[in-house]
Amino acid sequence: MLSSRYSAVQRAASIVFVLLAVFAVTVQGQKLALYMQAAAPVPASKLETLTNFAHQRCSAVTSAEVCSMGELMYAQRLTDTYIGNSVSVAGVRRLARALNSDHVVIFRIVRWENRVLFKLERSLLFLGTASFMDEAPPMIISPLGILFGLEREATVALLMTVINPSGDVEFTTTVTYADRPLFSLFTADPLEAAKRAVEAALYQLAVVL
Repeated sequence: MLSSRYSAVQRAASIVFVLLAVFAVTVQGQKLALYMQAAAPVPASKLETLTNFAHQRCSAVTSAEVCSMGELMYAQRLTDTYIGNSVSVAGVRRLARALNSDHVVIFRIVRWENRVLFKLERSLLFLGTASFMDEAPPMIISPLGILFGLEREATVALLMTVINPSGDVEFTTTVTYADRPLFSLFTADPLEAAKRAVEAALYQLAVVL
């Protein structure tokens, strides 16, 4: 009885292993061309950092081959096709052919915000005066109360579009991420929010591939 159960477990484990191996080989055999663009006011240095991050993490998350920045630039010059606000079907076909890629992935940043807000409940929480409302007003409008009520909200939203070599859209998704750590006034950063949004989109991409 025990041996038969053990054999069944072994067979199940073998099936799972084979499925995982097939999945890995399928993804690893693909080549992706990943472009990063901004439709929001993103500092050039931040956009460059985010582009490098996306390329590194795309390879790690999807296990696929990712075209280098040099390859992407060369392909655009070679085909006279540039990824701007939009790209034609014929343009995608030319780029995919020049890069010999299976998918063209376009990340488009549509929101990049870094706002400072005042939240009354935050001030009350830090001052510990929620149960002493008579004393709360003067403390809230004090410099310390205002400082405790300030919160920085770094929010980024991006649109990911996956296009095949024929120019057809295979998949599209929007990811929004807000970076609001405990001491957000000093540490919230839209670049960190953007990295987390890219990471979330890449995991969706890995499932689609």
